[in-house]
Amino acid sequence: MRYRFGEVELDTDTYELRSAEEPIDVEPQVFDVLVHLLSHRERVVPKEELLDTVWGNRFVSESALTTRIKQARQAVGDSGQAQRVIKTVYGRGYRFVADVDELVAVPVPVAFDVAGAGSGDVDEGDAPFEPVPPTRYVVNDGASIAYQVFGSGPNLVLIEGYTTNVEVQWEHPSIARFLRRLASFCRVAVLDKRGTGLSERLSRGEAPSLEQRADDVRAVMDAAGMPRATVFGSSEGGSLSVLLAAAHPDRVERLILHGTWARHPWLDQPERPEFGAVERRWGTGWALTQLADSMAGTAAGRRFLGRFERQAATPGTARRLVELMSAIDVTALLPSIAAPTLVVHRRHDAFYGIEHARDLVAAIPNTRFLELPGTDHFLFSGDTAPILAAVEEFVIGTAPVVPTSDRFLATVLFADIVGSTAADVGDTRFARLFDDFAATARRCIERHRGRLFGFSGDGLLATFDGPGRAVRAACDLRDALAPLGTEIRVGVHTAEIERRDDGIAGVGVHVARRLAELAEPGSIWVSRTVTDLVAGFGLAFAARGEHSIEGLAQPLSLYEVDV
Repeated sequence: MRYRFGEVELDTDTYELRSAEEPIDVEPQVFDVLVHLLSHRERVVPKEELLDTVWGNRFVSESALTTRIKQARQAVGDSGQAQRVIKTVYGRGYRFVADVDELVAVPVPVAFDVAGAGSGDVDEGDAPFEPVPPTRYVVNDGASIAYQVFGSGPNLVLIEGYTTNVEVQWEHPSIARFLRRLASFCRVAVLDKRGTGLSERLSRGEAPSLEQRADDVRAVMDAAGMPRATVFGSSEGGSLSVLLAAAHPDRVERLILHGTWARHPWLDQPERPEFGAVERRWGTGWALTQLADSMAGTAAGRRFLGRFERQAATPGTARRLVELMSAIDVTALLPSIAAPTLVVHRRHDAFYGIEHARDLVAAIPNTRFLELPGTDHFLFSGDTAPILAAVEEFVIGTAPVVPTSDRFLATVLFADIVGSTAADVGDTRFARLFDDFAATARRCIERHRGRLFGFSGDGLLATFDGPGRAVRAACDLRDALAPLGTEIRVGVHTAEIERRDDGIAGVGVHVARRLAELAEPGSIWVSRTVTDLVAGFGLAFAARGEHSIEGLAQPLSLYEVDV
């Protein structure tokens, strides 16, 4: 619904406040205060009602409401002295007193051309050609993940940008054409990542980790009957695709990266103003129009992008996902990718420069690079024909690589009992202590889906397919052993390692062991590679400086788990 009072227009559908057609930036709580007062303008709204409505179960002081009222007045040109819009009724609450006109939107039939332009009249030739593929669900770690499978040919998993809706995207002819063209030479699986679209929504404050999302993709592949596939990652989907290709080479036959990066340009900048702007303006199309210049060139395109935002995520989730995306660096994983890789990037991408693509090409072995003209970042916006032609040639014309198991990417955990040699505690006590340590370690490692490679002296060596699980397992092991009077120190590092007979070797193993030696008793030390990959896991770290490690050319930045 749209409302107008004075020069101000408030739109509850697009979550937007405007004055003379110009948007007014306000905090979400300020907007909510205005909406509630306007919706109940026939009466005085008690302060307690506003607090409950805007802040829910959270306890906030009355001064927080007073601040939001002041900000709401400033946004609409009112003041505490004038009170032409919001009147304070002392001892009772507030009332919206301005004259209000309710504006009824008249639906305009819109047709899109190939680039998403609106022509004003419906052209049946631009309607979707076929019914939308059915949406299915697979449950992984208690979360329902929505996905679709369509087309025929070699398997391909499409991992799109940070928010999606697998059903709504078919409503735009440009997107539908892209997907159907892809399906003409591939059997395609496309999904809504956890927290977006039709998949499981996130609870307040929750942000899914990269490895959790990688597990979701593998669950979709299993449900779709895709033991191996080409993985096509666009934008934020690229970092997830890199992790899949590096950590699970047996599942990734080829890798395609479009408009993506290894190290996000906002890394280590937790207070970017864009985070708040995304939350405030989400649902208006503001975020996606910046990424899709061509599609946003008409009012019809902008209306679609606004609706797509609203159907893809909530404002709070959109902000958390942008924050999560900005905290990821997969640079260390790039040299471990064995799959043939195609990197596609538009030369003047409005959001992520061409240098990000060149960094990927320089670091990933066996890579092709396609640089295209244009400014569009959004995969489906602009001239997509060259992208589809390159993808078809790459998927159909590239011989698949048969994965080998000798070398693989893993997170290595090395744990060492502090002061535990037989000489220190005696043979009998040491045997009992070590038995307790071994039994507890097996339980903790199994609980977090790790693989125990054995015990060495008074330590253990294990691997995990994700650094978050490795760190959680280390914390659980440390905490489980503490009541037994056993103290450990742990090192965790993610790297490519080598399988030898029934064991593992390589620099990654050596680094994890060395980190455990450097760690203080009772502490868990990890490498910067680990911290860059666990965004969304709820883990905190304290910097422990740079250390030279034998076998590494450069000093390694180390961190202690602060949990």
